[in-house]
Amino acid sequence: MTVALLTLSFPVFASSERDLGFMMVEIRNNMSLLPNLVAFLSYLTGILFAAVGLYKLRQHVEFGPNKIELPEPLKYLFVGGLMLALPSVAGVAQETFGGIGDAQNVGGAQGAWAIGGEPGEGLDGMLVRFMQSIYRPTQILIEFFCYVAGAALMLIAVHRFTKTAQQGAQGPTGLGTVATFILAGVLFSIAPSVGTLTETLFGDRTSNLEVSFMALSSAAIAGGSAHAENVLVSILAFLVIVGILSIIRGFFVLRGVAEGNQQMTMMGGVSHVIAGAILVNFGQFANIIQNTLGISGYGVLFN
Repeated sequence: MTVALLTLSFPVFASSERDLGFMMVEIRNNMSLLPNLVAFLSYLTGILFAAVGLYKLRQHVEFGPNKIELPEPLKYLFVGGLMLALPSVAGVAQETFGGIGDAQNVGGAQGAWAIGGEPGEGLDGMLVRFMQSIYRPTQILIEFFCYVAGAALMLIAVHRFTKTAQQGAQGPTGLGTVATFILAGVLFSIAPSVGTLTETLFGDRTSNLEVSFMALSSAAIAGGSAHAENVLVSILAFLVIVGILSIIRGFFVLRGVAEGNQQMTMMGGVSHVIAGAILVNFGQFANIIQNTLGISGYGVLFN
């Protein structure tokens, strides 16, 4: 009994060299059956809850409501049904926060890295090659983690329907349970969720990863500026990865606040989310700052 993997919204990367990126992709490929294991556990748990619900329903009929009240077996049957339908529930949660076509365009095509020609043999060339190797594989690993974590959180949230209102935030209708469902949906559709955040701030879903120095356009310094541009492009790509991780961290903090964790604050979670969205499109944010200061004509242009 299996469940199909959600289609990766971030582009798939294939490396012909056995480098760090190749190793990261292999890790993801060798763990590709983990979502199926989560689905199997949800089916197994669903059957167990349904059996317990039927047993409690029989006790209710046999011994009357004084021993087993009717809502208790109904809760177990309801949770069992949700567990058996976890892949469908996950699909609904994913589409709620956006489809694959709404994903953030994080760029990173091979041609975009070679500004001013192929990277040289200096430190800038090493930095560019390093980011070329890990950029897409890191995104793939992040989204794979989000899928598995989202499925686990969905199981936790569904299981809480069997608890009582006395559990507070972790009860069936508690704020923590609602936040867990929301976080699971965000993780199932992390790529469109990131796109939604950046579009909210900047008006589009495209990360600016190309750089040009407006004041360094003469042929005499073109070679030197190309090295600097390569370094900045690599830094922007690294900021994209950090930004995605910051957004994920922010949503986990917000869930912790809803759960009643006193060590987490609403402001901390919101700050992580907003800062992450800015880092994902730091190039456009830098353009906005330059336009505000009136130095866009001779500063650094990100596009």
